[in-house]
Amino acid sequence: MGEDAAGMRPYTRKAMITILLVDDHPVVREGVAAILRDDPELRVVGEASSGEEALKLVAAGEVPDVVVLDVRLPGMSGVDVCGLLRQRAPRTRAIVFTSFPSEAIMLEAFTAGAKAFLAKESGPAALRTAVHTVAAGDTYIDPRLANKLVALATKGRRAKGPFGLTMQEMRVVELLPRGLTNVQIGRELGVSEQTVKSHLYSAMRKLRVSNRAQAAALAQREGLA
Repeated sequence: MGEDAAGMRPYTRKAMITILLVDDHPVVREGVAAILRDDPELRVVGEASSGEEALKLVAAGEVPDVVVLDVRLPGMSGVDVCGLLRQRAPRTRAIVFTSFPSEAIMLEAFTAGAKAFLAKESGPAALRTAVHTVAAGDTYIDPRLANKLVALATKGRRAKGPFGLTMQEMRVVELLPRGLTNVQIGRELGVSEQTVKSHLYSAMRKLRVSNRAQAAALAQREGLA
């Protein structure tokens, strides 16, 4: 608590919002850090080049208010990091800031626990707004991507049939007819190979098929792809 220049009105100093940056490109991290440092209420307290490194920093006690991370990281994906942060540092809010803002990745990110999603081309003001928004406890979606999320959610509700597939399982199944491997599907959706395997196993059980070829054929026949 302090006073203004006239010594009359008390004011309360705003708490600094601490941020951890996670991106495997040093130049990108440097640019994002510069954008955030233009706001006196934001402070970058750490940087990591992978999800594993970011989680180690959090485990070591560097628990920021906000984590800004890319989707495509070496090792575990940014989406996987969001899920683990929700478990290990529930008070930390994740912002996915990516060059590949597909509807599928956006949905996966929010499902995993992200509180904001925006494209790197959105501009400095959008990123700073996203940080302030999630730090205040709200959710932020790049306005240009919001309609895509609504459309995808609507598509998902229509596509869900008697099979009881979840949205994540649907996204995996609809890619099967393209002949993609689990690794390729993971890259397409911004999740790990293990996550793809898990969703595929569950989907095949619900579809009552014994292999991915049968699942792909059924997906085409039933209009799931």
